[in-house]
Amino acid sequence: MSLASRIVDEVGEFLHVALLWFVLKPAFDPVDTVVSTLPFPLEPRFWYAAVLAAVGVGVIRYYDPTWNVVRGFIVGVATTATFLSLYLASGVQRVADAGGSWHAFLTVLALWIAALGVGVALAHPRTWRRFRAYFAVD
Repeated sequence: MSLASRIVDEVGEFLHVALLWFVLKPAFDPVDTVVSTLPFPLEPRFWYAAVLAAVGVGVIRYYDPTWNVVRGFIVGVATTATFLSLYLASGVQRVADAGGSWHAFLTVLALWIAALGVGVALAHPRTWRRFRAYFAVD
């Protein structure tokens, strides 16, 4: 393998990982909301979600390197949409606005973990096959 082809392969892999991080980051953006519900003042930082997204990409690339950008996009969009709908329906944002509590923190954390689970389940190929088989038009 020549040096030029090796460099092209590595640059392509880097761009794939960077794009995967970019589409997965919305799945980790609710972390700022989770942090804001803590009962003590801890200023939300923009890098919480960025670091967690980088860890998520590392875990995904380690366990399943065949993940593509479309699956990452599905996880990001589904997690964000599910979390927002659950968060707004639960009414816990009033507690977060009032200064937070441990109960609100655990509730919002559980909502985010559930939303992340929905996003990952939707991106799983077996889930899509079952979904298509269930709603298949004969």
